[in-house]
Amino acid sequence: MLVLFDVGEPTSLDDDYTEDLKSPDWKTERHVLHALKVLGYPFAVLGVHNDTGLIREMIGRFRPDVIFNMVEEFASSLGNEARITSFLELQGIPLTGCGSAGISLSKDKTIAKKILSYHDIRVPHFAVQPPGRLIKLPPELDYPLIVKPTREEASQGISLKSVVNTPEELVNRVCHVHERFEQDAIVEEFVEGRELYVSVLGNDRLKCFPAREMTWRKDVPSRARFASYKVKWDNSYRRRWGIRNRHLPTADAPLQRRLATAAKEIYRLLNLKGYARLDLRAASDGDLVFLEANPNPMLAKDEDFAMSAKKSGLDYPQLIGKIIALAA
Repeated sequence: MLVLFDVGEPTSLDDDYTEDLKSPDWKTERHVLHALKVLGYPFAVLGVHNDTGLIREMIGRFRPDVIFNMVEEFASSLGNEARITSFLELQGIPLTGCGSAGISLSKDKTIAKKILSYHDIRVPHFAVQPPGRLIKLPPELDYPLIVKPTREEASQGISLKSVVNTPEELVNRVCHVHERFEQDAIVEEFVEGRELYVSVLGNDRLKCFPAREMTWRKDVPSRARFASYKVKWDNSYRRRWGIRNRHLPTADAPLQRRLATAAKEIYRLLNLKGYARLDLRAASDGDLVFLEANPNPMLAKDEDFAMSAKKSGLDYPQLIGKIIALAA
């Protein structure tokens, strides 16, 4: 087996990652590699930066029968994830996780929402604002709105300032996205409700793990309850606002079933494979609203995907083993 992950600088075939793997930032890689050892898989590892030639050399040297793919960016750009995945697919070796088609459809928030809306899955009303164009909102869009970059992930570019309540705030935030991220801004209806995460495993036959929910302290206003960058990644911020991710209460069993049904349909429509996490909202009117899809989400033991799998009865090595078995 060849294990690939992305790194921030050029590498060589013989680089040693022992010290890197001790870092908290490398917890996913550390957890996966330990699970592979527990499962008894022989493997080689390669950090990928911007040289596909190294990947070909490593394949020639080790002749792997499967590639465990944790590469999310290439040449320090998250926008290259589908491209580097496509390159790996062309090597003709079974590859874990989602393929390039599903990544391409999912990572562009506009495309994903258009596909799902066409198939009568509720998404927030939205409009796309390219740079250099006059901002025009369709009549169904009313304040409050939330402004996001169309192609970023991990909540990059999303903060409390992303929720806007006036035309002036809207213009300022759209311009911020254009200038900071050099891409279109997507302006969405802000849907108040419960923030829910559904983890799905499979290619043809799908398994939905028990959903997770992000919760806030009771006194946090409803319009501040969304997954901004700080909410996801700043532990001191999470403590300050009483934010935690939890399993849904037993009383939410009917909601669990609805989430599983919706998640499986979305997963198939977006051509997802291997494993993915789907983010939805249970709106105040009771509807489920799709927010975004995350192919190949973080696999660290303490992240939502693995925690959901554990709740279903899969320990961590078993989960990694199932992901490998789905490699195609």
